[in-house]
Amino acid sequence: MEPNFGHDHVFLPATHADRVDALRVLVNALPGRQAFDMQLLLGAYEVALEGCSRWGLAQAIREILQGSLPHGFLPSPPELRREVNRVMGPHEAARRREAEAERLYRWPEDDQRRALPAPKGDPEAVAKWRVRRAAQKAEAAAKSAGAPVDQALFADREERTNRTAADAVSDFMARQDRRHDALRSESGTEAGNDDG
Repeated sequence: MEPNFGHDHVFLPATHADRVDALRVLVNALPGRQAFDMQLLLGAYEVALEGCSRWGLAQAIREILQGSLPHGFLPSPPELRREVNRVMGPHEAARRREAEAERLYRWPEDDQRRALPAPKGDPEAVAKWRVRRAAQKAEAAAKSAGAPVDQALFADREERTNRTAADAVSDFMARQDRRHDALRSESGTEAGNDDG
């Protein structure tokens, strides 16, 4: 059975009936290493397979029957669980990557409620909507005002917001010219000291 990556099909939990069917297939297909009590064996497999997925269990059984284990005997409960974990490993890693990407690229605004469109017809509902919308606008205006600016760090903030691209380029060129002049004068001073 191939995984369906568009859904959580791969991660659907296995039911008790799924686990019993898997054990029944293994017991009938592979020789046991020793005599066993079926009830005890079933209980041990139940514990080992807690929380595993239906697809992972089916795929692990398929791979065991195709020779994924280094022996041809009935796998012990821990061996079967290791096989299920091995099969599910890439899918769980992909799920973790998706969750991490969603967490990293999520904006705080994504979780906030959006402004509702104005209701039509009911004047009381329209009035309530206007009150809510005014509160949202006030909150947005307060947020955009932001924290007070530290004048020691951003003394020229107002000037910087009003300048054009041409002003920014000319400021940059002037700074570069001053830097080059300073470097030339330093190298000239050092050369003069070396001559003396």
